[in-house]
Amino acid sequence: MKKLKMIVIGAGNRGFTYTNFALDHPDMYEVIAVSEPIKARRDEMQKLHNIPDNMCFEDWKPLLDMPKFADVVLISTMDKHHYEPCLRAIKQKYDILLEKPVTPYPLQCVEIV
Repeated sequence: MKKLKMIVIGAGNRGFTYTNFALDHPDMYEVIAVSEPIKARRDEMQKLHNIPDNMCFEDWKPLLDMPKFADVVLISTMDKHHYEPCLRAIKQKYDILLEKPVTPYPLQCVEIV
């Protein structure tokens, strides 16, 4: 099985929970980039997954402005902030693991679907 490269957008509790699976299965997953506004969380994710400095971002926008370079995007931001990065990841044709709820706003759910 091919090792899947993963981008993490949101390195809070849920982001770490999901990426712990990658640590436990290094033959299956590799976290290669992180976006997190809180520096301590971003730094911890970087350290755990040996992510290079140039792949650590405070904001998700520059990360998803780059041409597609991973297999999967994990979106584990606060629920009300799922919408925009999800739409951008869809546009980039990423496979997406979107933490639930998709969004607290029904019309945004419809648009994402």
